[in-house]
Amino acid sequence: MSRQEGRDALIEQASRLFRAKGYSATSIDDVTSACGITKGSLYYHFESKEALALAAMDRVRALYTETIFSLIMASDQPGPEEVAAFNRAIEDFFTRHPDGCLLANLSLEIGVASESFRVRIRAYFAEWRACYAKVFARYFPPARVEALAEDAVAAVQGCILMQRIDGNGEPLRRQHRKLLALIS
Repeated sequence: MSRQEGRDALIEQASRLFRAKGYSATSIDDVTSACGITKGSLYYHFESKEALALAAMDRVRALYTETIFSLIMASDQPGPEEVAAFNRAIEDFFTRHPDGCLLANLSLEIGVASESFRVRIRAYFAEWRACYAKVFARYFPPARVEALAEDAVAAVQGCILMQRIDGNGEPLRRQHRKLLALIS
């Protein structure tokens, strides 16, 4: 396994564990055990558990930026078709990751106690809001766009949280239909 493959495996396992167990309840031993490596191997790639968590957060944001947020941001005039694709991508992601949103979970657990976590969490959600704002700007007066975008992210994240709690993805799909109806 190459150095990059080892690093990627660590980030993937840490993301999974941090989502499922939380940051505080996930130990370095948990991560190394899940990867089948020693602590020395982990520390070769990351200087601390926090550095590993930051890399996991960066990876999730990059994935979202490239594969989900881009469905809206790459369009000059995003409309119902782009929003439907955006919604499907979010639903698919959280079907594959039933333990919820890593950054939302960390924000609930850590809050603003860690400045480096807070900065990444805020940037991720600002990017998500910007997607909705870009869509809503076509359909609503400027004074309403930011509030609608904030409400959309809050509602979708609430549905993702509820999906984690009860395993039911229907509230998320229902919320996505409501958002699509706003612009259709």
